[in-house]
Amino acid sequence: MPEYNSALEQLHARWRAFAALPAAKLTTDQRRSVDFYLADIQRGDSAESHVRRWITMAHELDEFTRSHGRLPLASALRPRPRTPEQQLVDQLAYQRRPSARAAMVEYQRARLEALPDFRWEPQNDRWDAWLEQHQAFWNREQRPPRRRASNPQEASIARWVAHQRASDRAGTLPAERRARLLSAQFRVL
Repeated sequence: MPEYNSALEQLHARWRAFAALPAAKLTTDQRRSVDFYLADIQRGDSAESHVRRWITMAHELDEFTRSHGRLPLASALRPRPRTPEQQLVDQLAYQRRPSARAAMVEYQRARLEALPDFRWEPQNDRWDAWLEQHQAFWNREQRPPRRRASNPQEASIARWVAHQRASDRAGTLPAERRARLLSAQFRVL
């Protein structure tokens, strides 16, 4: 059984209450969620195989975050090596897919959200960091970053800017991001 964190304790307390109710008083989603909860606390021996597989993955993520103090990180190597950490990265990436998320029951979504530092869309955090770096560069240097700069950090920021502009021209830049780029102190678009 995984070591508890406070978010997981709260999640288990909530679903312990649901598990104590008669099944007739629960919605279909709640009944299915109780199956995941019981398998999670290792009381659902009769759980379906897909429930056991999903909970096994959740327990592996718990163990990884407990031993490493972070969520698993993707390898920068190409092709990606088939390490246990990379397998967890791949499983998390699958869980974050909108179609997979839509098929989850409430317990599954809440169980993932109980992982330390879990985000449904971590790429948004990276995008925010790039925008912050761009703004800080402009503030510090009082000029736009150059793609052919000798400083690799400056060149990276400039490539990010070029990518944002190309995405905008292609019509693939999300509206929320476009609005943020237009309203930034030092505009990107």
